[in-house]
Amino acid sequence: MSAPVILIFGITGDLSKRKLLPALYHILSQSLLPADTKIIGISRRPLDVDDLLGSVELCVLEKDNVCDPAGIQRLRDTIESFQLDPSNPEDFVRLRELLDALDGDTPRDRLYYMSIPPDAYAPIVEQLGQNGLNGSYNRLLLEKPFGYDSESAKDLISLVHKHFKEEQIYRIDHYLAKETAQNLLTFRLNNPIFSALWNSDHIDRVEIKAIEKIGIEGRADFYEKTGALRDLIQSHLLQLLAITLMDLPGSMSSEDIHRAKQYFLEELLPADPSLASRAQYDSYQEEVGNPNSTTETYARVHLNHSAERWADVDFVLATGKGLVEKETAITIFFKTSHGHSSNNLQFNIQPSESITLDLIVKEPGLDTQTRHTALTFDYQKIFNDSQHIDAYERVLMDAVRADQSLFSSDEEVLATWRVLQPLLEAWSDNSEGLNKYQLGADPETIGT
Repeated sequence: MSAPVILIFGITGDLSKRKLLPALYHILSQSLLPADTKIIGISRRPLDVDDLLGSVELCVLEKDNVCDPAGIQRLRDTIESFQLDPSNPEDFVRLRELLDALDGDTPRDRLYYMSIPPDAYAPIVEQLGQNGLNGSYNRLLLEKPFGYDSESAKDLISLVHKHFKEEQIYRIDHYLAKETAQNLLTFRLNNPIFSALWNSDHIDRVEIKAIEKIGIEGRADFYEKTGALRDLIQSHLLQLLAITLMDLPGSMSSEDIHRAKQYFLEELLPADPSLASRAQYDSYQEEVGNPNSTTETYARVHLNHSAERWADVDFVLATGKGLVEKETAITIFFKTSHGHSSNNLQFNIQPSESITLDLIVKEPGLDTQTRHTALTFDYQKIFNDSQHIDAYERVLMDAVRADQSLFSSDEEVLATWRVLQPLLEAWSDNSEGLNKYQLGADPETIGT
């Protein structure tokens, strides 16, 4: 592997400090990247690297949060700062000169990580293209949401494709990089006892939820523009639904996986606003300083699929902030038989990673009383800590290796926006049907 140059636009931002820098520290401390890897932290204002690293909890991925001094020094030696104003073309000329000097005689792979709001992409992408910083060895990593609706997504796709080819574009969905999400395809491919059950004859509904205890945590500008529907359902949860239920790909190649996901997403029917609900926690308007805000912090959507295989199966996607617990899980509810309540198969993604099969068994004794019991595969119990790769570590390493399997294609992005467009229009700038809930609420009680 040649030594890459990783450029982080917005290195002083929340995402960089909470996720990217700790992931890069861990990758470098484990020597997963070549020694002469270079990280360039790009910011609008002058930046002292020591001050930056001093403001970051770098070792949150380590056992007991204990840092390796050699790993810290390796990260420090790898990073340099670069001041850049996206509206100033001359700054991109200086950036090109720096990157050319780092290349020497052989071009190095470059990863442009946009750790910035999506509405700030345009001038940077334009300048990268106009300054020749978009050659085949350059890769563009984009955080979600990719657009804010169908039309803006199309515009952003056109802009990006003006300067970068599809194989250079990595639309990030870190949920797909989590171990349990990755295991979904492996589970389905290698456990044929479930293959015959993966259809409407046996499955009643599929529920995917991603709920959090925390609120928006100071991200008022971002969340007011985004809301729960755009923040998680359009990207993460629809991608998880596709991975869970799509036809098995012909191979585990990136092309086959994307083809299968795209076909599944394109066959989803547009969301019916009468089958969706939204809510906002009671202190949100005060947090964002907008007493008239109609932005939802909780959303629940019911979807259907046009394929006969999934006829009448209810797909339920729900997400929210400020709720009773943190949990992300995919649950397959099988149809009932003999009057019993349903079996279910659950893929727990966070905070604990596991796969649980709910079984009905007979209790001891002369009577035929039954009860539910769980058969569980727990990642932490089976695998030791050294084998665990954080989601953002996987995102970065896959981008370095040019593996697009866990990233979204433009066709997938457009399909997800098409599905949710009726909700975006129905919920736009109005409070009709917007329920309220208290911080710490149980999502099952919202709207009842």
